Amino acid sequence: MDANTAQQAAREGKSLSGQDFSNADLRDIDLSGADLSGCNFREANLSGANLSECNMQNCDLRRANLSDANLMNADLTGAKFRRANLTGSIRFGAKIKTYALKGAYITGEVAYQD
Repeated sequence: MDANTAQQAAREGKSLSGQDFSNADLRDIDLSGADLSGCNFREANLSGANLSECNMQNCDLRRANLSDANLMNADLTGAKFRRANLTGSIRFGAKIKTYALKGAYITGEVAYQD
């Protein structure tokens, strides 16, 4: 699924659960509020993406670029972040377990729930 199709589906309230976005260029995409549970974002470029309020449970985000992505109030329970770039993206309200961030690249202030 390409970025335009995904963004349109999210606007229409359709579930994107389980989709394969590996290696996709999703820079600056707005998927706010979407059901992205179980999606594969491995090595995807999500820099600047709006992922606020998303259900991202059990997503594969290994080696993904999430720099400056908006993860406000996103549910990232069970997500895999090994070698993901989270520079500037972990903001207050993102539901994430601290052990899930092992091996991720993070700089700046980090605020999360444990």
